Amino acid sequence: MNILVTLKENHFLEVFDDETKTKIETLGNVVYRPELNQNTSEEDYLAALKHSYAEIVITCWGSPKLTYSVYKKNHQLKYLCHVAGEVRPYVDLDCIKDGLIVSNWGNVIAKSVAEGTLLMILAALRRITYFQMEMHIRKGWAGKKRPEGLFYQRVGLLGLGAIARELVKLLQLFACKVYAYDPYIADNVFESLNVIRLASIEKLFETCRIVSIHAPNIPDNYHIVNRQIISKLEHGGIIINTARGSLIDTDALIAELKTGRIHAAMDVFEHEPLSENSELRGLENCLLMPHQAGPTPDRWIDMGNLAVGNIENFVKGREVVNVITPEKYNFIT
Repeated sequence: MNILVTLKENHFLEVFDDETKTKIETLGNVVYRPELNQNTSEEDYLAALKHSYAEIVITCWGSPKLTYSVYKKNHQLKYLCHVAGEVRPYVDLDCIKDGLIVSNWGNVIAKSVAEGTLLMILAALRRITYFQMEMHIRKGWAGKKRPEGLFYQRVGLLGLGAIARELVKLLQLFACKVYAYDPYIADNVFESLNVIRLASIEKLFETCRIVSIHAPNIPDNYHIVNRQIISKLEHGGIIINTARGSLIDTDALIAELKTGRIHAAMDVFEHEPLSENSELRGLENCLLMPHQAGPTPDRWIDMGNLAVGNIENFVKGREVVNVITPEKYNFIT
């Protein structure tokens, strides 16, 4: 079995330790091409696939995209094992429709991202940005803001996917009353998690003091959190975004934050990296993180272990897990 690895060298060393690297090399003839990246031309990617006669391709952040035209010229290619999450930048949907098996990290990073989300909720409640400015910039002490706690708060989840479900478990430690809006998730999932189902995003923002965003990055969700929705959040409410920046109308959020009426904690933005001139910078009621909510590098090894297990499954004719179907393709973010 011929395996083409397209990870950057630094990513490879953090995702695969010596044991998992050795395991990959026992499963096939491995060709390492770390120089392949998202700027690689179709011709060069095609040449790499042809030269290696790859039946399996391992991809991650920064890997080149497998277009349908390149795939059609590589009949030997059967499986693309994506070590990370979103697959749209790395493989055309038509490849999957035409039989290519594609998998990703599934739920393996959900706990790590949920941990990062919990951190941001707590930091927003404790007014960490304000106190950091008070201590570091103004050389002051306690200032005028008062921190709050998470216990018994009303927390709303916009989306109830894998990360949100792990967050529910953490919120239960604080005896929070958890609500969610997700039209794609069955009632029994809500019931099993003891999460109260709400019928609309409007109701979610009206009901909850804290709203954490976990919706998929699909066209229908562009600016789903707009000026009208934000206005429904109660005075002192908090918006957390560890999903995708395009889900929130940034201008509307900035306008509301400037009134001082609400707080926010943002890990993702419509345009990344965040502009030096962004009006989000310097707001004492807005915690900013540079897309670091998770998974943390110390847990990237979990991604590697899952990938190696999947490659072994494929080589030995067993079922590959976390397969991306055409229906899931646009929902994986």
